Amino acid sequence: MSTIARAWVAAAIMLLPTSTPAQNAFYIQGRLDGLQRQLADLATLIEQLKAEDQQLQQQLESMRTKFEARLERLEKGGASARGKSR
Repeated sequence: MSTIARAWVAAAIMLLPTSTPAQNAFYIQGRLDGLQRQLADLATLIEQLKAEDQQLQQQLESMRTKFEARLERLEKGGASARGKSR
């Protein structure tokens, strides 16, 4: 390697950020804190979605019950109407 190339490599190495174990620990702790916040936010969102799902399931069941009752009334009314016309 030429002297100029060695000088460039040495300069590049000197410009690289150096970090101490304390800086690494601080960075890791910050990342962990951020991940814990995200996890808590996601847990809250899951609970909200579960509650919304339960509400929608109840609405669906109510609609199904009403639909079946209407269908039954129509079937009974349809049968009596056909019997009258004969």
